[in-house]
Amino acid sequence: MNIHSFKNARLFHKWTGFVCAAFFLILAVSGVLLMHYESLDLNGKSVSGWFIPDKYFQVTRPHETIQALASGPGSPFPLFAGTAHGLYRSTDAGSTWIELKEGLFNLDIRVLAVSPHQPGTVYAGTAAGIFRSLDGGDTWPEWFDEASGLSPSTVNDLALDPENPERMYAATPGGLFLSTDAGDTWSPIFQGTGYEENQKVRQVRISPTSPAFLYITTERGTFRSEDAGKTWNEVWQELGPKIQGLVLLNTDPQFIYAGTPDGLYKSFNQGQTWIRDKMKDLDDVEAISVHPQRITRLYVTSGAGLFYSSTGGDQWSPVTLNLEGEKTESRGQIHQIIQTRGSDPVIVLATDGGLILSADAGRTWRSPNLQASANTLEEKERKIDLVKLITEIHTGRFFGSYFVLFVDLATGGLVLLVITGAALSIYRRQVRQRKKDLIQKELGTEVLLEIQETADDLSLETNEVHHMIEHIGRHLEKCKTIYMTREKKEIEEIGRHITTLDKKMHHLMQRIGEFEKISQN
Repeated sequence: MNIHSFKNARLFHKWTGFVCAAFFLILAVSGVLLMHYESLDLNGKSVSGWFIPDKYFQVTRPHETIQALASGPGSPFPLFAGTAHGLYRSTDAGSTWIELKEGLFNLDIRVLAVSPHQPGTVYAGTAAGIFRSLDGGDTWPEWFDEASGLSPSTVNDLALDPENPERMYAATPGGLFLSTDAGDTWSPIFQGTGYEENQKVRQVRISPTSPAFLYITTERGTFRSEDAGKTWNEVWQELGPKIQGLVLLNTDPQFIYAGTPDGLYKSFNQGQTWIRDKMKDLDDVEAISVHPQRITRLYVTSGAGLFYSSTGGDQWSPVTLNLEGEKTESRGQIHQIIQTRGSDPVIVLATDGGLILSADAGRTWRSPNLQASANTLEEKERKIDLVKLITEIHTGRFFGSYFVLFVDLATGGLVLLVITGAALSIYRRQVRQRKKDLIQKELGTEVLLEIQETADDLSLETNEVHHMIEHIGRHLEKCKTIYMTREKKEIEEIGRHITTLDKKMHHLMQRIGEFEKISQN
């Protein structure tokens, strides 16, 4: 690691630490506030919602496009309607509606499905996965996305097996996925046949006569499986690459209706041969709906409006919606039609301009205001309970589908924090070792110089001692004569030299001791 890499690693380490610290600080602070919200007197407080996502409010949006419809069994039967900004339910034939959002942190509702086995089980396919409710839509505690194997998690269509409550299919831009545990886990069973457009599954249908027969429509054609999705074959090339509406009836032989940009096609032998409807107004057919008990009664939508047939499609008559105070054309295209269960079903239309329904077999029509029924708010009136906001932040629902990304980033950040921290520690240890080696090298040179100087000093002092000993020797030669003559002066001179010699010897021994210590180091 060079100095430039070290600086980059240190900078990355610092900012990763800041991000992780901020993430866990938010969780810690919100957790403490939730634990002590009563003692902190937070209960009942509200804050301005100008910065809060729209999913926490029902803001007035006139002419909301209806993206999904569904009806369930029961008495009274529930109706569900999904838009790009919310989900609604009615239990009085569409007269009044309530908004359902408890646990739905993504309100872009693309498709709805009600379990035929458990009426309280409802599935909502969104742009961020599939939500499941077990209480008729009141709460949505369960959510399935990439972590469950559903990747991509944008859902275009759902189909529930009529015989097996655990088996269901999801059509996505990445193919068709199967779940055998009521949505908990998913696995791909169709991901195209060599063309990228084949991966984009728009619709999935289960044959009511044999659940092992599956049909899917893609951007490039229609495919059928006769073994519950194990193998696939392209079918109905004569209908063109894009089927917009598809209905399969529980008849023998099976009747099938297919809506295409070229018109309405009918088959009375399970799709072996097709007949194109000759009515010129039935072009660009998008939605088809058949009476739940009388299969000869059906509705279709085309570029020219809504049409009804009581003869299985042999004759058609246009339907005038008669909306009070406005023209039908102002509602735009009709994208979906459903009819509730029973002999006199409620007919519900999903349009670009809201919901339209009839409770008297199409004689009269009305358009309920979903948002007015759901207590809508103007933008400036938005407020949210403080404890609820803290709860949403702490649980991650406030961040929606990005929460998983935040958790992944925080987890990855912690791993990188450990890795960069270890790398920086190793690098710093190496730098310290190199500095230590350099210091020791420089210290060794100084010691050698000191040893050389000490040796030179010892050599000089040794010479001095040698000269002193020779000098004393000469005086000792005189001792004989001096001793004999007892000349006091000479005796004193010898004593003085001996004292000097003793000091020199002591100093020499000290220097030799210092030399030994330096040599050992």
